[in-house]
Amino acid sequence: MARFPWALPLATLLLAATPALPVRAGTLGEAVSPSTAEQLQLAKELKRLGVIFYGAWWCSHCFHQKNLFGTEAGQQLPYVECDKNDEGRDRCRQAGVKAFPTWVLGEKRSEGVMSLKELRTWAGL
Repeated sequence: MARFPWALPLATLLLAATPALPVRAGTLGEAVSPSTAEQLQLAKELKRLGVIFYGAWWCSHCFHQKNLFGTEAGQQLPYVECDKNDEGRDRCRQAGVKAFPTWVLGEKRSEGVMSLKELRTWAGL
């Protein structure tokens, strides 16, 4: 702290100037852009195949993954919330989820963010 005595006042000033954003605990943040026809089609195909996207409301990687689909397709994803309530935690524990996001299709499993192209290939589409 002694090396940068200006750091604390600057940080306080920056935080005071930052507008407070509403917190929506318990839900994965909504995607920020509209979905394309391709994104909507992929979400429908993944759901039809029985793919499950496991995530947590606080997971920035899950938010990024959902944003790759856009708003409407992101809402259609076969998503299981792993940390909002006991039912979700139990379902994720039973599925052996250890990292977020986790994608599961039958015996196939992938952990981490995948591009739409990677998801298509992984799901065999």
